[in-house]
Amino acid sequence: MVVYDQPEAIAPALRARFPRLSISVVGNLDVLPARLAAEEPDVVLVYKTSTFAGPNHHATVTCPSVRWVHVGGSGYEHLLPWDPARVTVTNSVGVLAPFLAETVMAAIASLNAGLFAYRDMQPTRAWRSADFRPLRDQTLLVVGVGAIGGRVADLAKAFSMRVLGVRSSAAPHPSVDAMHDLAALPDLLPKADVVSLHVRLGPATRHLIDGPALAAMKADAMLINTSRGAVIDETALAAALAAGRLRAAYLDVFETEPLPPTSPLWSCPRVLITPHCSDQVIGWATRFADLFADNLERWMAGQPLRNVVVPPSERLGVG
Repeated sequence: MVVYDQPEAIAPALRARFPRLSISVVGNLDVLPARLAAEEPDVVLVYKTSTFAGPNHHATVTCPSVRWVHVGGSGYEHLLPWDPARVTVTNSVGVLAPFLAETVMAAIASLNAGLFAYRDMQPTRAWRSADFRPLRDQTLLVVGVGAIGGRVADLAKAFSMRVLGVRSSAAPHPSVDAMHDLAALPDLLPKADVVSLHVRLGPATRHLIDGPALAAMKADAMLINTSRGAVIDETALAAALAAGRLRAAYLDVFETEPLPPTSPLWSCPRVLITPHCSDQVIGWATRFADLFADNLERWMAGQPLRNVVVPPSERLGVG
């Protein structure tokens, strides 16, 4: 079963690749529980987008017939909790990492060079230049050096930036000059010229960047968030920006999406806002489906699946 509001983008290719399988599509989440009960699928490929979201996604992991759910994306919070002894969950982590990293570095480079200020001058035909500090030798703090954060670190090194990293294991990364665990974050924030967030949302990361964290950052630092909106306390961020702190911010994710028109972030002059699209490369849905198809061949052959998700309650340690 394919659960997606644009199944025509992926279902035909899946049917062509697996002609012996019965592949149904559900493009309306309101009918998903009933369709699951009626059709009793073994496997579900489910996509969650800002326009295709809701609590009914969870029905895929509680349906008695379903043995495996693959997430078209990296986030799986909308499926929690599930019983790993009964159903396996896999995700598409890493598939879009190179493209999201491109977006992050494009935002960092553009904000650093002040290009958006020049764009704002165009309507008045203003001709005023300003100096900018090169990215070379600036310090980038990557909070969450996983598939995406690691790619961001690689690109930052190409700009000759110094890279500090944070992740739960503190294991080294070739593009990170110094790796730390999450407990070191308060000591690292004052050292960073750019802070880029790439962590999952959970009890340890909700409002990770709050008022005290923002106060600890350099007054001219840049903040980048393409992970989850609730990792930042948006009220505290808006207050910090209004007080003249932070050089700029790039925000692609928000605690409430779409971002409400009443949010003060819309009117902050030093904020670049995009609608949760930082990894929306052409053909993104197909790229997820290709990974699923490879995994489906493994599943049919009795081979181990790629990208099996371990529920937070089953993990050892933090993160």
